[in-house]
Amino acid sequence: MIANYIVAGIVLDRGKSAFITKRRANQTYGGYWEFPGGKVELGETSESALSRELSEELDIRVEEAQHYLTVDWCDAGEKFVLEFFLVLSYLGYPKGAEGQLGQWVPIKQLVTDNSKFIFPDANVGVLRKLALDQKLI
Repeated sequence: MIANYIVAGIVLDRGKSAFITKRRANQTYGGYWEFPGGKVELGETSESALSRELSEELDIRVEEAQHYLTVDWCDAGEKFVLEFFLVLSYLGYPKGAEGQLGQWVPIKQLVTDNSKFIFPDANVGVLRKLALDQKLI
């Protein structure tokens, strides 16, 4: 089974909020919230894929990001490897550049308000880690 490599950015503001986006209805997991990102293409590093994806999806240029968590996930018989990065510095102001809804949400609210911000199950591990990360909440 060949893994699909996915990168996602936890884009932080100067406070304790992250910019999340809502998947469009016609996408897999339509209507779910997510940390923006996408597939790593052939020949790309995770970091270059993160920069490309966040430029396309949020219209920002990543200046500094650090690896936060890797999650192995299986869905519908396919294996996925999701690499989450904390995006610590960037140029521009995040927005849903591909027509998707996006908003700043305090990390504390993300990890406590499971009814308003529903993420795909593959995100449970990163949400748990964020809940325990005292410097972020």
